[in-house]
Amino acid sequence: MSVKQLAVYAPASIANLGPGFDVFGIALSELGDTVRIEAVPERGVQLSVIGAGSESIPIDAESNSAGAVVKHVKETQGLDYGFSVEIEKGVPPGMGLGSSGASAAAAAYALCEYLGLDLSQKEIIRLAAVGEAAVTGSPHADNVSPSLLGGFCIVGPDYEVVRLDPPDVEMVVVMPDVHYENKTRLARSLIPEKVGLREAVFNVGGTARMTAAVALGDPVLFGRSIQDRLIEPHRADMIPNFWGVKQAALDAGAYGCSIAGGGPSLFAVGPEPEEIGDAMAEAFEESGIESETMLTRPSGLGARVV
Repeated sequence: MSVKQLAVYAPASIANLGPGFDVFGIALSELGDTVRIEAVPERGVQLSVIGAGSESIPIDAESNSAGAVVKHVKETQGLDYGFSVEIEKGVPPGMGLGSSGASAAAAAYALCEYLGLDLSQKEIIRLAAVGEAAVTGSPHADNVSPSLLGGFCIVGPDYEVVRLDPPDVEMVVVMPDVHYENKTRLARSLIPEKVGLREAVFNVGGTARMTAAVALGDPVLFGRSIQDRLIEPHRADMIPNFWGVKQAALDAGAYGCSIAGGGPSLFAVGPEPEEIGDAMAEAFEESGIESETMLTRPSGLGARVV
């Protein structure tokens, strides 16, 4: 049993990116979580959380994304000791920026480094997804993949993930002061079980264009591919003045704008992100909602020891 502490940082992420529901994810610069782990003689998992929104995050291992990862590894590896885990939150929870995914990814990467686990890319993504399942009820990988690998990720069946270098594009995220209990589960409950053929074809075209834009390094095509007719119309009701905020972004010069992950944040891509963000914040304010604006870019870096 080692007694050293290891700290790992994992970036925030935006999933879906418009047309790519449960398939696309991209890592963000400027924002992330740090998880510090240390082996302890006691057999359990001792959790503490500090930072953004820490008061709302559970500290029992079964309900915490990082804690669930550590507990899973401890049990599957048959370890006769426990871990002390400190989570330093930089990603605010419940905003659609992959908060639980960043913590889960950091924990998975930290344990691999700490214990010398030789996991494949698929295996470490699957491990991080255990943490997502503890929080959201399903082990989806569209946030943990970019948090682990960085860049633009395309999630396939059985955790097969294709990673591409992210586009060189400026982004803005506007986070309204709107909060829901069990937000991710609520957002998923709004999605219909069946969709129309025309809408499905529209989204297939959008995902193809977005993938081509990333491969070609075309920021304009990337932004203009941020269109969605399958999920966005159903989740828009969760966000006050959603359509007005989106139109404000487009009127201010955004190439595209949509819901960040499960919301309630919106993100936009364009050449003047500060002006776009101001316009979006004003549109929220018109409906009586305060918001916070963050300027960011895609990150090519994923989880790493710090």
